[in-house]
Amino acid sequence: MKSNNITKLKYIYFFKSLNFFAPILALFYLARGLNTFELLSLEVILISTLFLAEIPTGILADKIKRKYSISLVILFYIIGNILTIYAESYFTFIIIQIIFGIGLAFGSGAVEALVYDTLKSENKEKEMNKYWGSINSKALISGVIAVLIGGFLTLSQDINSYLLTFKLYTIGAVIALIISFFIDEPNFKKQSKTESSIVIFKNSYNLILKNKNLRQIIYVSILTVPFPHIIKLLFQPYFNLVGVSSIYFGISVSVAMLFGALFLKYAFKIENKFGIKKTIFLLNIIPAIAYILMSFIITPTYAILFYIIIYSLSFMRNPIFSQYQNDHIESKNRATTLSLISMINSIYFIISQLVIGVIANYNLLLSFFIMGIIILISSIIFKIDESHIKNKKY
Repeated sequence: MKSNNITKLKYIYFFKSLNFFAPILALFYLARGLNTFELLSLEVILISTLFLAEIPTGILADKIKRKYSISLVILFYIIGNILTIYAESYFTFIIIQIIFGIGLAFGSGAVEALVYDTLKSENKEKEMNKYWGSINSKALISGVIAVLIGGFLTLSQDINSYLLTFKLYTIGAVIALIISFFIDEPNFKKQSKTESSIVIFKNSYNLILKNKNLRQIIYVSILTVPFPHIIKLLFQPYFNLVGVSSIYFGISVSVAMLFGALFLKYAFKIENKFGIKKTIFLLNIIPAIAYILMSFIITPTYAILFYIIIYSLSFMRNPIFSQYQNDHIESKNRATTLSLISMINSIYFIISQLVIGVIANYNLLLSFFIMGIIILISSIIFKIDESHIKNKKY
């Protein structure tokens, strides 16, 4: 049965997310001779590559079987990870980030599209937020396990212990790659094979341009995002600033990821209880208030609490907005349209990271206040309710 795809993807996400190197990644780069600027610039290169590769990989996923795109994601991860083990120069790490960026691009629309169309083939597409949340929760659980094991394995903080974590990750990724070969392809989108790449892109672009409800959903999903890509970088200097003991750094991340896994798994139940309008309001207003309070209440306990709230809630948005967006997209162009949305998201990520980075360099607390205000204002201006989800244009 096609529903076996969901189980297979859960295992794939678990094994490909065993990032044992997560607690020491920055230390590894520094040990390889990179300076702080070079370290931070690698993520900009990663996101920029993802931005440039989004549309080509999305179109390719719509023209070929999406299961192949999933295998390519993992294959690029494996190649990049093996190169990382032997890399010793900034230039080599740049090449590696480009490889990772292309890999991420292959998965940004294809995996989500495959899940939705798998459910659609069984008339379960309205449960997308449930299943997509469950799949992603496995990645977070895997991440928590990997962080704890990786932290223990690298207590000596020598280069050999760092390299061991990358080798262990490669084993998990290979297992995920093998599982990906057994994914079944849902029978939709076949007509895309006869369409040119330009036509596929044009159809996706026109869908976003003409569908007001889909555009509103995209605005809300992007402009009210609680900046998880920034908080994951700034929480460490913030913790140092307010006097949080270093022993709580890893614990805080683990707790946030555990709560994130629960939010992912039960996002659909929370939405069913509160409704679309209230759920989105809470997802936006709580992180906004937490960011603002972080700029005024300078104590270790509240710093940890606010970080956990912001970071864990950011995960819950994924399955919810995935459901809303996919309900407006046709199967034949689904991967391309999702990649186009992801590309728009990448633009906002790059701009916000640069702007907030400049502000944080001047005043860290001010940057948290600004992020809270941005989310708050965006939440007031851009709103969605049941009418935006139910009224489709195709």
